[in-house]
Amino acid sequence: MGNTVNGTNGGIGVTGIGPGEGRPVLLLHPWWGVTPAVLEWADALAAAGRRVLVPDLYGGRVVDTVAEAEALAEGLDHGAVLRELGVIADGLSGRGRPWAAVGFSLGAFFAARLAGRGAAGPDELVLFYGGWSPGGEVGRTRRVELHRVPDDPYFTEDEVAETVEGFRRAGVEPEVHVYEGAGHWFAERGAPGFDGDAHALARSRVIGRLGG
Repeated sequence: MGNTVNGTNGGIGVTGIGPGEGRPVLLLHPWWGVTPAVLEWADALAAAGRRVLVPDLYGGRVVDTVAEAEALAEGLDHGAVLRELGVIADGLSGRGRPWAAVGFSLGAFFAARLAGRGAAGPDELVLFYGGWSPGGEVGRTRRVELHRVPDDPYFTEDEVAETVEGFRRAGVEPEVHVYEGAGHWFAERGAPGFDGDAHALARSRVIGRLGG
């Protein structure tokens, strides 16, 4: 896992993985919590030279059933989470270095909202089967990737449209990758719907873009 440092940001614990001099990536977990699949992605980004920050929105809890995950996600105070993630974003933006946000499902919703923080937003945004209109002013975020599947019951066509159109209204044209035959959570090893081929393709795309 390379150089790992644990710390806190307000009420959110944050794990840092990878070289300290690497360009930062804020990696936001799905509704299961910080799973081994999330850490696998963090390790891959760190191996490619990035400094990965992984906030834990659940305070260490990890679940593996939809019912448990849904309950945890519904129990979050979205406003409070966005405020605390905003503090992290302010710190990253204030260093004057390009940084990226990557989010999976629930995490993609929060990542998309960070883009609406003007000059304190991420330079690049990668959304896996989730998102929303950024809201606010999109000033710093100039590249958005959306990795999605058709007929996704957890990220509906209306939500996809709102995400894409929201960024278009802000002057950013998202790059949309559609994984035919795959399902929600395809990029998370061990999750229901994991698809090895789709995962490998998505990983090559993301690491190819964000590596180094």
